[in-house]
Amino acid sequence: MTSPVFFVILCTICGITAADKKSPRPSLKTFRDDYATVVKTCETVGYVKDKCKTTRGHSIVAFTAKASSTHSISGETSAKFNSVDLNIGGGYNAAKGIFTAPKSGVYVFEWTIMTEVNKYAYTALKVNGKRNALSHCHNNSHGIHMLCTKMAIVRMKAGQRAWIYSFSGTSNIHVNYSSFAGFML
Repeated sequence: MTSPVFFVILCTICGITAADKKSPRPSLKTFRDDYATVVKTCETVGYVKDKCKTTRGHSIVAFTAKASSTHSISGETSAKFNSVDLNIGGGYNAAKGIFTAPKSGVYVFEWTIMTEVNKYAYTALKVNGKRNALSHCHNNSHGIHMLCTKMAIVRMKAGQRAWIYSFSGTSNIHVNYSSFAGFML
C-alpha cells in the first residue's frame, strides 16, 4: 500500500509538470479566437477594416493633400496639391492635382486656399470639364494672407475628373495652408 504522503507528493509533481507545459502567453488558437471575435464585433457595427470596406459592400474613397510649394495658376491649369496625406482608392493624382472617380457616386470636395500677402485667388472646382463651385479669396491690400475655404457636393460617374483651377486671372496659392480633399458618401 502506498502512503497518502507519497500520493500527495506524486500529485503535486504531476501538477507542477502540467503547469510548466501551459504558457502564460496566449496560444495561437486563443489569439485567432480573440481576433475572430473582434472581426465579428466590427461587422456587427458595420465596419470591417480589411480592404477598407463596410459590411454594406461600399469601398471607401477619400483623399487629402496640401500644396508643398507656393505657386500661381491661371486659366485651366490645375492647382498642385502634391503633398498627399491620404489617398484611399487611389483616385487622386498628386503630380497633376486631379482626382479621378474610381467609381460612380456622390462626392464631397473641400478646398482651402491661402493667398500670398496682398494677392488674390479666385478658384473653382471643375468636374468633368464643367465649373461647379466658386471661391473668391481677396484681401484688398491689407498686408495679410487671406484664407478661404469652399465645399461642394457633386455626383460623378466612374472615370470623371475633378480639380481646382483659377476661374479669373492668376490665383496665388500659398504653401502648406492650401489644401484639397474629397470623399465619396
